[in-house]
Amino acid sequence: MKRWNLLALAAIGISFAACNNSANTENNGSSDTVMMDDTMDMTDTTTIGQKIDNGIDTVKEAGQRAKEDINAAAKDAKADAKTTGQNIKEDVKSAKEDVSDAAKSAGKDIKNAANKVADKTKEGYKDVKESLKKDTSKK
Repeated sequence: MKRWNLLALAAIGISFAACNNSANTENNGSSDTVMMDDTMDMTDTTTIGQKIDNGIDTVKEAGQRAKEDINAAAKDAKADAKTTGQNIKEDVKSAKEDVSDAAKSAGKDIKNAANKVADKTKEGYKDVKESLKKDTSKK
């Protein structure tokens, strides 16, 4: 998309240059030679084609610089994405370990609670058993 915009800009610039230069030519001069007024140096016989070639070269150089800037930005973005991905990977690993530790701890707590319930149930059973023994022996 940027290349098309750059190409369109170059085409517009070339067409403006062609229109402006053709208005500055005299009727007796050739149409591809830029005619100068009296205040300018008369030794400049740069043709429109040469100016267009210079403009194209300038646009190519600007395009090359833009390409280099884009490549550098893409390289930086790739490095940033890689670093971000690595950070996310480490965070997920850490969260996994935290969840694993929490699950182990919860499992131990549940086991301890179950053991306490079992112990209390045994105590209650013993109390009921002794109470029944006492009641049956009193009769």
